[in-house]
Amino acid sequence: MKLKLYKPLCLLLTGIIVFSACEDKDDSPNLGDSVGLWQLTGLTGTYTREVITKDGVAHSADAYPLVANWKDAAGFAAAAGVDEALVVGATNQTLAAFTAGDNAPGFPRTAVFDAAALAAVGISMQVDLLDSKSKSTPGTYTVKGTYPSLRLDETICNTYLMIPPPQINDTGDWTCNYETGVFTLSPVVDIEQVLPPFPDGIFAVNRDVEPATFSLDFLDRDAHDVLYSQVKSAWDETEDRTVSGLAGLPVNAGGGWDPTATTDPTSEAYIMSAALASWGGYLTWYAFNISAEAVAKVADVKNPLTDLDGDGTINAVDMIVYMHMDNLASGGGKTAFGLPYALLVDSSNPAAPAPVNDSANDWSLAGLATGGGGKMKYVITMGVCMPVNETIKFESSWTEVAQ
Repeated sequence: MKLKLYKPLCLLLTGIIVFSACEDKDDSPNLGDSVGLWQLTGLTGTYTREVITKDGVAHSADAYPLVANWKDAAGFAAAAGVDEALVVGATNQTLAAFTAGDNAPGFPRTAVFDAAALAAVGISMQVDLLDSKSKSTPGTYTVKGTYPSLRLDETICNTYLMIPPPQINDTGDWTCNYETGVFTLSPVVDIEQVLPPFPDGIFAVNRDVEPATFSLDFLDRDAHDVLYSQVKSAWDETEDRTVSGLAGLPVNAGGGWDPTATTDPTSEAYIMSAALASWGGYLTWYAFNISAEAVAKVADVKNPLTDLDGDGTINAVDMIVYMHMDNLASGGGKTAFGLPYALLVDSSNPAAPAPVNDSANDWSLAGLATGGGGKMKYVITMGVCMPVNETIKFESSWTEVAQ
C-alpha cells in the first residue's frame, strides 16, 4: 500500500514544485499589455473654441469686431490726391462682431494626421508606459519628442505656429482598466506638459499583431474654465486661459472671407455676400461706390435719398434707381470717389436700370484713370484677440517600439 501511495504523492509534490517555480518566474507587467514604449503613428484632433466675456479676463469685451482694410486704400488715396485716412475709414469693413457663446472663427475644426503627415508638421512622440510596483499602484510614464506649439503675438492678435517645435519632456502617472477600457493620465503639476490630465480616456491594445498597436482617445479640457474641474483642482486664469487671435482671413473656395471656413487664414481675401449678386457676389469697386454713395445721399440735407423703390427701406437699390434717373436726365452725377453714375449703372433700357458687374478682374491702380472697376481685396491690419474656452478631442494610434 505504501508503495502504491508513493507515486501519486511524488506526482503531486512535483506538480507543486513546478507550479511554484513558474510562479516565481512570472514577471508579467502589473499594468498588463499597455506597458511598453510606443511611437505615435496617427492623430486626429477636433478643436472647439467658444468665445467668452468675463470680468478679470485679458482682452475681454462685450463684442470682438474683426475689421478688414482695403489693401489698395493708400495707393488709391495717393493717386487720387485725397486724404488717406478718409479713404481708409470709408473702405474699412467690419466683417463680423463675435460675442460670448459664438464659435471662434474657423472652429470647430478637425485635423487628421497619418504617419507621413505627422512627420511633415514636425510631430514626433514616443511615450514610455512604465510598469507600476504593484497591481494597486499607478505606473509612471515619460514622453519624448517634438510637438508644434501655437503662440499668440498679442501686439497684432495673431496666432502662429512655433517652428521648429519645442522638445517634449513630459512625465507623470498612469493607470488602465482592461474591463472598462478606461485609461487615466496624471501629469506632474510643476512643469509645463504637452499631454493634458484626463481620468476617462478610452484605450485598446492589440498584441496579436507585430509590432503591437495601442490606441488612446481622450478629451483635453484643462483650457475650459468650467470643465477643468473634471481634470484638475484649480483654475489659473493667467496660465490656463486660451486666447484665439485672428489676424488673417479664413476663405471659401471663391477666395472670399468666410468665418466658417476650416482653411488656414490667408493674408488677403475678397468680401462676398448674397446681397452682392449683381456684382458676382463680390464687393467690387463699383458696388462699393454705389453703397458709399447711398450712405452719403441719405445724409444729404438738401437732396436726401428716399425710398424710391417703395420697399420700406433705403439702401443701394434706391441709389441705383437714383443714379438711373440722373443718367436719363443727363445729370452727370459722380460719386464721392469720382466715378460717374453712368459708369456704375447701365441705363440703356429706361425701364430697367442695371448695375454694371465689374467682378471679372481685381481692382488695380492702372484702371484708375479710365474708371476701371474690379474686386476689392482686403487684409487685416490689426487682428482681434478673443478669450475662449477650448476643448480638444484627440484620437491617437501608436505602434510598439522594439527595445
